[in-house]
Amino acid sequence: MSKTLTGLRYRLSPHPGQERILVQSMGACRWLWNWALDYRETLWLAARSAGAKGFGASVGYVHMSSLLPGLKDRFPWLAKVPHHCLQSTLRDLDYAFEAFFKGRCGFPKYRRKGDGDSIRFPDPKQFKVDGDWVKLPKLGWTRFRLSRPICGNVRNITLSRVGSMAYVSFCVEADFSMPNAGEAAIGLDLGVAQSVTTSLGEVIAFPVATREEDRRLRWLQRQAARRSRGSARRRKAIERVAMHRRHIANRRRDAAHKLTTHLATKHAVIAVEDLRIKAITASASGTVDHPGHDVRRKAGLNRALLSNAHFDFRRMLAYKCERSGAQLVAVNPSYTSQQCSQCRHRSPENRKSQAVFLCVACGFTVNADINAAINILAAGQAVAAQGGSGVTPADELRTHPRDRRRKPPGSTGIPAKAAQAA
Repeated sequence: MSKTLTGLRYRLSPHPGQERILVQSMGACRWLWNWALDYRETLWLAARSAGAKGFGASVGYVHMSSLLPGLKDRFPWLAKVPHHCLQSTLRDLDYAFEAFFKGRCGFPKYRRKGDGDSIRFPDPKQFKVDGDWVKLPKLGWTRFRLSRPICGNVRNITLSRVGSMAYVSFCVEADFSMPNAGEAAIGLDLGVAQSVTTSLGEVIAFPVATREEDRRLRWLQRQAARRSRGSARRRKAIERVAMHRRHIANRRRDAAHKLTTHLATKHAVIAVEDLRIKAITASASGTVDHPGHDVRRKAGLNRALLSNAHFDFRRMLAYKCERSGAQLVAVNPSYTSQQCSQCRHRSPENRKSQAVFLCVACGFTVNADINAAINILAAGQAVAAQGGSGVTPADELRTHPRDRRRKPPGSTGIPAKAAQAA
C-alpha cells in the first residue's frame, strides 16, 4: 500500500513562558488573518464595483506574503512570531478564497479569540522531534504526552488550543495499512434511538449525553450567562461549559473510533446509508410568509441526530476502509425502513412504530432497524456486484456535490459588507 498522510495529536505541556509565547503567536496569526481578509475583501469589492468580469478580482498568496516585511516594520510585535507561521496563515486564507470562488464553501470568515486558535510550522528543517520532546522556533524544546508512538516522516507540525489545553499535531507520512479478516459483508443502519444497527442483529449505542449531563450543561450555561461580560468569572464559567462539551465529544469520538476500526478490519464489504446530515437536520422554522410546523419537535429531533455524530462515523469508516482494503458502499436510504427484507413488499404500514416492523403482506416481524440494515446490505451487495462503490472518498466527504453552495457571490454566503456594497 502506498504511503498516506495522517495526523497524530498529543497533549502539549508547555511551561508558563512557552505558554505566553504560544498565546501571543496565535493571537498574532489571528490578527494577520483578519487583516488580510479585510484587505482582500476590500480589493474584491472594488473590482466588482469597477465592473470586473467574473466573480471579482482577487490577489493571491504571493502578493500578500510580499506585504509581511512592511507589516513587521509597522507592527514590531509581528516580528516575535515565527515567520513560517505567518506565511502559513496567508496560505490558508488563499486556500479559503480559492474554495469560495470554486463554489465549495462560503465566504471566509473573520476569526475570534478562542475559536480554532492554531499555528503551523510547515518546514521540517525548523523543528526536531526527540521522544516526547519537540523543538520549535521561538518556543525551544517543549514536552508533550507521547500516548502512542510517532511512526513515519513528520511533514509539518500544528500547535492548537482548545479552551485551556494545548495540543501538538504531527502530520505524518507513512504506510498505515490495516489487516482485514475478510468476513461476510455487513449492512449498517444509522439512527437516533439506536446509533448503529447491523444486519447481523447487533445494536450499538454511542455514549451520547445523558439527561443528567444535559441538565448540568444547561445549568453551566445559565451560570455563564449571569456573569458580567469581560470578567474573569465569566471566562472561567465559559471554560467550564467548554470542558463539559469536550468531555462528551471525546467519549463519543473514542467509541466511534473503536467501532469503525473493528468493522474495517473484520468485514470485506460494508454497506452504509448515504445520509445527507445537513439536509436532514435543516430547521423547520420556515419563513414569515410560510411558517413551519412542529418546530420545537423537529429541533429536538435534529439535536438528537447530531449528538450521534454520524458524519464523523462515516468519515472514520471511509478512511479506515481505504487502509484495510475493505469495500465501503453507500446506499440510498430511501424506503429501506418501509420495505420488507423477506418478500420485498414496500408499504408505510409495515413500519408499525419506531422499533417494530410487521410486514402486512407476509407477516414477517423484526426490529425495524435490523430490517433496514438487511435492506441496506442487499442494496450494497447489488452495487458491489456491478463493480461500483457508490461511496464518496474520505477526502471529499466535506465537499460532496450535493452539499456545495452553488449560489453566486452577491446573494448568500458573502459577508454583510459585500452584500451592502453590491
